[in-house]
Amino acid sequence: MSDPASPIDDLLESLRAALAARRRDSTARIERVEAALGAYRRAVEQQIATEFAAEHRLKLPAQTGSSLARAAEELHDAVLQLPDVARLLAGTAVAPELAEQAQGGSLAPPAAKGAGVGKNSGAAEPLAAGWPRLRAALTSQKLVVIGALSRDRSEAAPAGIGEQIEWIDTERDGVHALGNLPQRIRQDRVAGVIILDRAVKHKHSEPALAAARDAKVPTAFAGQGGRASLERALTQLEGMLAER
Repeated sequence: MSDPASPIDDLLESLRAALAARRRDSTARIERVEAALGAYRRAVEQQIATEFAAEHRLKLPAQTGSSLARAAEELHDAVLQLPDVARLLAGTAVAPELAEQAQGGSLAPPAAKGAGVGKNSGAAEPLAAGWPRLRAALTSQKLVVIGALSRDRSEAAPAGIGEQIEWIDTERDGVHALGNLPQRIRQDRVAGVIILDRAVKHKHSEPALAAARDAKVPTAFAGQGGRASLERALTQLEGMLAER
C-alpha cells in the first residue's frame, strides 16, 4: 500500500496553485504593457524616419505597424489595466466605482460633493464639476475635435463642454477643413486638441498636431469619438494643463 498524501504537501500544492494564478493575471497585464510599449517605440521611430526623409527629400520608408496615434492609445489602455495605476489616477480616497471606471478606461474627474443635485433630483450630475482647468481655459479659447463622428455630436459631447467644442470633419472635407487652425493654435487661441484617430487620416491631422507640438498645446486621442473616449481625452487634457 502506498502512503497517504501528506497534508503538508497538499497545502503547499494549493498555495503554489493560488500563487501561480495570481502571477498569471499580473504577468498578462505586464506583458500587454511591454508589447504596447514596443509598438509605440516602433511607431515613434517610424514617424521620425518619415519626417526626416520628407525634410531631406529622401525616399519615404515603408509604413509598418500601427500609426503613432493608435500605438499611443493602445499603450494608454494597457497601462490603465494595471490596478495600481488605476488607483493612483482615481485618487487616494478612491471609491470602488471610481476604481472600476479607471480600469475600464473612463476617467472623468469626480464632481464636487453635492454638485448638480437639485431639490427633486435623485442623483448628482457626475460631470458638473469635472475638468476645472480645461473649463477655465474654454472661457476664452476653443477646444478643437478633429475627425468624423459616427454619432450625433450632442450625444457624444459631455455635459457642459459641447458648446465650447469646435468640430472639424476632415474625412468629409479633407485637409482644407482645417483652414487656419494651425495658425490659431500657434497664436494661443486653442485650449486643446482632440484627435479622433480612428476616424481621421494621419495626413489630415498632422498639420494640427505639428502646430500643437510647436505651441505646446495639450493634445489627446479619442478613437472614434464615443462618449467614454471623449471623457478620457478630456481627462488627459486636464492633466496636461495641471502640469504646466
